[in-house]
Amino acid sequence: MSPHSSRPPLIAVLTSHYDELVDYLRRRFRGRDFARDLVHDVCIQVLEKPPQEPVKLPLAFLRRTLSNRAIDRLRAEQVRHGYASRYALQPQEDDWDGASAVDFDQALTALLAIIDALPARQRQVFLLHRIHDMAQKDIAAELGISANMVTQHFNRAMRTIAQQWEPARRAGTAQ
Repeated sequence: MSPHSSRPPLIAVLTSHYDELVDYLRRRFRGRDFARDLVHDVCIQVLEKPPQEPVKLPLAFLRRTLSNRAIDRLRAEQVRHGYASRYALQPQEDDWDGASAVDFDQALTALLAIIDALPARQRQVFLLHRIHDMAQKDIAAELGISANMVTQHFNRAMRTIAQQWEPARRAGTAQ
């Protein structure tokens, strides 16, 4: 019995092709450390949540997964860098006082309460679209409903939030 026979198939392929996968990512994206981090992330992902169906081409599957993970990480870093540079370059005026902090906290609490009070499917569609930035067609596929139903749920959620937001915000500041 070989030492690799007790490992899940994807992990066996990952370990036997580790250097090749790291070099693949290093050539396509950044440096070696970035590539190693991603290979380790995917290894953990495969261990914690293996694919439901058997993978026919494990090496191709791993390459695609690694490429997707690298793209996701680079995009996230670009967004973070954009926010950091935008706020770091603007002159900072510290007009944030205790009252502003309390107002913000109350407004946020009111908004979260409105979102929590939405019907389950509306809330789910709203959060997937606005918070997780999923396309409506992807939400439809994920939830097993039509794209039209996703649009309807999202529009109802937005209408409810818009109707309840201003009264809730005023009630929070009047306290």
